[in-house]
Amino acid sequence: MPQLWIVMVSPYPVKPGMVVGGIEAVASTLAPAIAALDAVEHVTVLCFHHSEVPVHNVVPNDKLVVRYLRGQDRLAVLTRSILEVLQTRRIVAELQPHIVHGQEIGWCGDVATQSSPNSVVTVHGLVHREKALSASTKIEETFRLSLLENMVKRVLARAKVTISISKYDAAAIGSLVGGHHVHIPNPINSVFFNQPRSQATEQRVLFAGVHVPRKNIEGLLEAFALTLKHAPAAQLALVGPTHDAAYVNTLYERAIKLNLSNNVQFIGHIENTRMIEEMQRSRVVALFSHEETAPTVLAQAMALGKPVVATRVGGIPEMVTDGVNGFLMKPGAIQDFAERLAVLLRSPDLSEHMGAAGAAFARQHLTPGAVAQRTVEAYRLVTNSSISV
Repeated sequence: MPQLWIVMVSPYPVKPGMVVGGIEAVASTLAPAIAALDAVEHVTVLCFHHSEVPVHNVVPNDKLVVRYLRGQDRLAVLTRSILEVLQTRRIVAELQPHIVHGQEIGWCGDVATQSSPNSVVTVHGLVHREKALSASTKIEETFRLSLLENMVKRVLARAKVTISISKYDAAAIGSLVGGHHVHIPNPINSVFFNQPRSQATEQRVLFAGVHVPRKNIEGLLEAFALTLKHAPAAQLALVGPTHDAAYVNTLYERAIKLNLSNNVQFIGHIENTRMIEEMQRSRVVALFSHEETAPTVLAQAMALGKPVVATRVGGIPEMVTDGVNGFLMKPGAIQDFAERLAVLLRSPDLSEHMGAAGAAFARQHLTPGAVAQRTVEAYRLVTNSSISV
């Protein structure tokens, strides 16, 4: 069976360890793990960016290259990512890869499926649904949403293999998939598995993620304010990129209005080593989102042995078993969310027990080597192998 040459179209960290969003976290874990397999000859990652980068090519080892290419600042969806497609087609013609793998069903998937007949896409989120949550009723917003929905449909119709990361997204897109449809969870960087278990933890809640309305951080602030009635010394740390300045200002104002200035830390975007430190200090990781698929931060928390409190949305119930490795609540259930946070903050033993259950789940399902092997098996479906996934 020939070794595979892979081109992956994906966001990728510009600075090692400084990850923006779940897709970068997955790609920077999965690409090296795939390249390490004997079945793979080489992996080339194409990362299109919209700003200056310190280097144009990074070569982590002789089987992996990351190429940073200038992409379109605007109109990518309207123009069907023509600039990125032309550049990718030139590289595909040069390298002659067996597979072009787009890490999402948005524009990365659009580039991949337009650049090679042997394309694979991974569903990192239902981008059209996420956009619909924030879209206004203005004509231009409705038009953009229509373009995005059409893009998702053509990506799923063209891809030879579509990889769902949860049963939730698989059910949502099943009728649109034109090729093979398989389920492979996202991997978690090995560094999260290789840490010593934290012993004494603080009465501290950690949120980590891009600061956007979909994550409902303002609702988390409301819940945390109620939690303080039961755990007055508790702290809430908010970690993650803060690109939406207006939304971040809203969060600052909400924290002040709720008298949380002494109990909430706005930490911002940090690298993996600091993220691990912040998680290890914390007793619980919280996510109060309106919409999710399979959040990377919850998987990272479980790998570190931390219990989670989250909303029962998307694929989260496939990761978190209520009362076993965390607690699940209905979206918007502020009082219930606050009570569950308080239970864990006031019970280190329960937190430790639930965290151990989460760690066992993560080690069984989310290690990079296991996910990379299953991904290569999916690639073999494209190259007409009989291997099943």
